[in-house]
Amino acid sequence: MKEVALIAGPYLSPDSIKPWEHLHNNSEINVTAFESKPPKFDTSTLSVPVEKLHWIDGKADLFGHEYFFAKALRKLRFPSNILTGMRKLREYDVIHILENYHVFSLQAALVARRSNTHLFMSAGENIPYPLYQRNPLQWWTKKFVNDSVDAVNTTTPKAKRALIHEGVDHEKISVIPNAVDTSKFEPISDPNISDLSLPDDIGDSLNILFVHGLKEQKGVPYLLDAFEQIRTDFDARLILLGEDRLSDERTEIIHDSDDIIWRERIPYSEMSKVYNISDVSILPSVTMVNNQEQFGVAVLEAMACGLPTVVTDVGGLPYVVEAGETSRVIQERSVDQIVSALEELLESSRLRSRLGKNGRERVVSEFCKEVVADQLFEYYKNGLR
Repeated sequence: MKEVALIAGPYLSPDSIKPWEHLHNNSEINVTAFESKPPKFDTSTLSVPVEKLHWIDGKADLFGHEYFFAKALRKLRFPSNILTGMRKLREYDVIHILENYHVFSLQAALVARRSNTHLFMSAGENIPYPLYQRNPLQWWTKKFVNDSVDAVNTTTPKAKRALIHEGVDHEKISVIPNAVDTSKFEPISDPNISDLSLPDDIGDSLNILFVHGLKEQKGVPYLLDAFEQIRTDFDARLILLGEDRLSDERTEIIHDSDDIIWRERIPYSEMSKVYNISDVSILPSVTMVNNQEQFGVAVLEAMACGLPTVVTDVGGLPYVVEAGETSRVIQERSVDQIVSALEELLESSRLRSRLGKNGRERVVSEFCKEVVADQLFEYYKNGLR
């Protein structure tokens, strides 16, 4: 029986660790999750043991900002997220950290080096040493953690290449994707949306769904320009879900349109219903100086619900979908290609059905929590030899 300490701190959310939860309940590996105190998420539904570590720079709220000091440190490009009580981790066979740039990752690496505990890491960045981390302390933290790990898992081949650029031995790296709960996200023939504050006639139009923050990096300006052309030929609506970080001009366009529905937030427990009243899901992310789309979990959720998807050839997105079979993969920053892909899908219910069916099958076979948990089991077994 192996004991794994999963150190997520303020990033421990029930949906992010579904494979570990399944692993804990269905194998000889025991997983204990460590969250921060104060926590960011409600973890009461988890069926794994959860322990708390005091989050020093997340304690105080100042000037109307939650977790003020942690945010300030990140703004200054310094390592953040300091947790106390890490010495107890020496009792475990494996300390598994999320990412290599947190202070708690460095703390865990120090504990592992001073004991017989193995250090495993999950990492998701597609860009090695991005600009927002270019502080000597941040660089040293990442290098120390990278040099200390016994095994690393990341979500896509592109993320693996980024880790190799940062000096991680390629033989230590396994590609294990993110997962989705396919019993929670599945096709529903008649979803009840009466409590979602959406228009009563939402089911009467063709609905294009975007789920993410409304900002440049997610390609929303290009999507809005494309929708202006699409709406002239189709009885279509654009549903935008996420915090609005667009320019005042773009925000005004959204608010003034009868065909664009924006909601900052819909409870995550209800998101399956939103996917099921939609006809197409799109994530037209673009490459930025500091960032590329790491994976696109919302794309997985849409596919699990039987939706065809449109994504750009950016970051991890091309690895999540199967071009031509589940999705249309287009060039980034191209309004014309967004228009072409969406119009093709809106014109043909048969095409939407075929791509949606293929997408559901792909998620069930490759990205469901059970399949990913099996990969994690092999990952731990191989890393502990």
